[in-house]
Amino acid sequence: MRRLIVVVLGCALALTGCSGDPGADAEFHVAAPAALFDAPLGVTLTGLPPGGDVTVRATTTDQNGQAWAATAVFRADQDGRVDPAAQAPLSGDYTGVHDTGLLWSMISPEPSAFEAPAGGEPVRLTATADGRTVAESSVTRTEDAPGVVEKSVDEGFTGTYFAPGGDHSPGPAVLTFGGSEGGASAGVRNARALAAKGIPALGIGYFDVPEGPKALRSVPLEYFAGALRWLAGQPGVDPKRLYVIGASRGSEAALLLGVHYPDLVHGVVAASPSAVLYPGLPDENQAAWSFGGRPLPHIKPSEYGFVTPAETPAAIIPVERIRGPVLLLCGEADRLWPSCTAAGAIATRRGDRPTTEVREPDAGHFIGNPVPNHPSRPDAQAGGGTQADALGRLDAWPKLLKFLGA
Repeated sequence: MRRLIVVVLGCALALTGCSGDPGADAEFHVAAPAALFDAPLGVTLTGLPPGGDVTVRATTTDQNGQAWAATAVFRADQDGRVDPAAQAPLSGDYTGVHDTGLLWSMISPEPSAFEAPAGGEPVRLTATADGRTVAESSVTRTEDAPGVVEKSVDEGFTGTYFAPGGDHSPGPAVLTFGGSEGGASAGVRNARALAAKGIPALGIGYFDVPEGPKALRSVPLEYFAGALRWLAGQPGVDPKRLYVIGASRGSEAALLLGVHYPDLVHGVVAASPSAVLYPGLPDENQAAWSFGGRPLPHIKPSEYGFVTPAETPAAIIPVERIRGPVLLLCGEADRLWPSCTAAGAIATRRGDRPTTEVREPDAGHFIGNPVPNHPSRPDAQAGGGTQADALGRLDAWPKLLKFLGA
């Protein structure tokens, strides 16, 4: 969906008029009125007093009505210009030179993850100097590329399918799902973003959804296989180029699918991965996964954090049996579990089989949600990283698309 940008000259907004006031000639310049989530922000500010300080504030409201905001203070150059793509803020909610810093550094006081509004994320930009508003503008960031078709699916699994517009020769497609948060939102978000880049994608939930268990226990791998078979039959999908993406606890399922369904799964992305099977939730005495009607072995709570558990070696995921390539994405500051240690163990176990490790320094557990430029979760620090997560996503996203053949 495309929307017109609103650019209002500071002269029209300044409360004291245009009679030579500093900043009275300020205005935003925006490269694109609407852009995909992974595009540069492309915003500059001109007409400022040379060497003067200006505060730029970005605000938005998500699908749930939550307010998000970020602020950065810049110093205008000798031409009275501010360019976030070339200048680091003097202070504010992010550090360093980052064109989209005002987007991904937005935070909310509410303890919930950001959910992009349907139809696009309207971002309001406001510039203030000496306590006065000198310029305003708005941009729209969207996850929906023109022509993408969205379809809810209830075929023995619960999910949403996104098909890129236009006629394409059959190509790769992705089944994506999240972790222990349950529901389908994480998988759907990633699927929407992938379709915007031209990759057909199906986002599903596997527990706490109508077609799945209510909790993370005894989730049958056959559930995912049914979704993969459905995906393989869609127009524009090459059934010999199916990938799965799973994050956190979902990484276990993604790797297991590669192990047990080599004819269905031709590549695996394990984000914030585990090298072993953890028990179910909330009952740690039950298995999280089952195959062929039998629970799969899992580690004991006393073995949490180990990638080679001595008491339950059968809980180690036999990743050497995955035929296709594997991409492992992790943050080296993950505080929820040692995902980079797990990634290293997986890579070692696979030997010379095609395996790519993407390690993001200082990033935390939530690097497992790879779509870039979204505001940070308010509780992101608990998983390690905040700004590092955002920068890690910006680095990892194009590597993920390359891995998927986009």
